[in-house]
Amino acid sequence: MPRIARNTEEVDSVKQQILDAAVKIISNNGFSKLSMRRIAAQLGVSATTIYNYYTSKDELYFYIRIKGFERLFEYFEKAYDIPVSTREKFIGIIHGYVDFGLTYPDYYEIMFLNRNVPKFMDCVDTPLEAVATKEKAVALKPFIFTVEKLQHHLDIEPKLAYELAMQLWVELNGLVSLCISRLLREVNEKQQRFVDSYLDTIVCRYLPVDME
Repeated sequence: MPRIARNTEEVDSVKQQILDAAVKIISNNGFSKLSMRRIAAQLGVSATTIYNYYTSKDELYFYIRIKGFERLFEYFEKAYDIPVSTREKFIGIIHGYVDFGLTYPDYYEIMFLNRNVPKFMDCVDTPLEAVATKEKAVALKPFIFTVEKLQHHLDIEPKLAYELAMQLWVELNGLVSLCISRLLREVNEKQQRFVDSYLDTIVCRYLPVDME
């Protein structure tokens, strides 16, 4: 990656390459092992090149999460925009959450499962507060989207819609976490059959058959 003038598309492409390399390092070695030098070595460039796009590994971490939550939200929007019944839209959102987690397990782990990484509250009154604020807003979009759609289509109070969305999230997160950690496969050789059956159970529990 020579230091030449790049257009927006080229810059975005390089940033994505850096994000992808960082995701692999964090997933394989943990956040503590992430460094600009490691990323540079993986991409075959100098560490200085990486600093041209991201100021620190903490900033890079937040942009990884931003990218991940943007992708997750795209799954939700795509499912909701399909011209089918409302119930089928929500079924699509539920399956979309799981599909995202199994398609992008490295991103999912960084978004939801990593503990020893900077969070929003750690960055208040620091140079990272702006990017942390942006990440928090993007991260909340899929959840808020679900709450609003549940409230609207089930004609329920915001508090109840929030509680339902939380319950859905807890169940789906548990399922995806067991899958990507490979623990579920250790106890159930027919993992996909179990996942499909469990999602059917979730649908029956949360979505009325006559949902408008």
